[in-house]
Amino acid sequence: MVDISVKYLGLELKSPFIAASSGYTYDLEKIVALAKSGVGAVVLKSLFEEQISNEINYLEEVSADYTENQDFLQHYVKEHSLGKYVQLIRDAKREAGIPIIASINCYSLDNWTEFAKEIEKAGADALEVNIYNIPLNGSKCSSEIEAEYYKIVQSITQGIRIPVAVKIADSFTNLGNFVSGLQGHGAKGAVLFNRFYTPDISLKSLKIVPATPFSCKAEYLKELRWIALLSPAMRNFSLSASTGVYDSSSAIKLLLAGADTVQLCSVLYKQGPFVVQDFNRELKEFMKSKGFKKISDFKGMLNYANISNPQAFERVQFLKTAEQYSKEVK
Repeated sequence: MVDISVKYLGLELKSPFIAASSGYTYDLEKIVALAKSGVGAVVLKSLFEEQISNEINYLEEVSADYTENQDFLQHYVKEHSLGKYVQLIRDAKREAGIPIIASINCYSLDNWTEFAKEIEKAGADALEVNIYNIPLNGSKCSSEIEAEYYKIVQSITQGIRIPVAVKIADSFTNLGNFVSGLQGHGAKGAVLFNRFYTPDISLKSLKIVPATPFSCKAEYLKELRWIALLSPAMRNFSLSASTGVYDSSSAIKLLLAGADTVQLCSVLYKQGPFVVQDFNRELKEFMKSKGFKKISDFKGMLNYANISNPQAFERVQFLKTAEQYSKEVK
């Protein structure tokens, strides 16, 4: 028998595969189906402060003649949205029987901390903090941007007891230093990487349109490199890989690179919740074929510190790889 259980953010998970935050994880029926399929945990769809604010703004516009109602509207919409989210946490905890990780995305410090406290009260096992703003101000330096992240993380972690993971982008000047700083400000883990809304251009209408919301299979290679580079240096800090995982082979590679867990999203939309059964079965088959009894037997086996040629994860190797590839295709 092989054991595929793992520890993530201090939580005991029966599988390293987590359902990532998405519209898919805002539906209780789907959350229960994911639990039955053997997923280790579910990250609920993010509670977006921006969405709440947009709803408030709309209601204020349509009731502009009744200005005395604005304070009431703001309070009602905020409480209603937060109340629905809190109820989802309670229902998921009751029905799914697996760790439930909440997720929030805010832009005002007060709401970060307020939402986090309410989520903890509802019984969430952990919180995934989804922070990102495009730095449009060219005069703001990278250290100022990172300091804003740290301030948010510290404010949240000082106000709640459940573990906090930060879902980040890959666009930091020194990603290793930044992730280390997240740990120093109270985070217990990081999710690599966030996949954002991407605009595209329609040549037919000559308008800006949304690009496909789904990842592509090659995207997992980005987090593979960075998890391999970061995992040797990050002690008592969880790393979760996210984006581009469509099959168990990609997931196993991420575990070999040092990931504690692997988050699934697009593959759930395309194949349904019970694809997780295939991931679990194929992971066990891989472990049996290699003689591994538990995931810790091979997790991080091929990270930056454990391979004979660590330059394989460095950019300079690209030149050699391209040169070798060009010879092979001639």
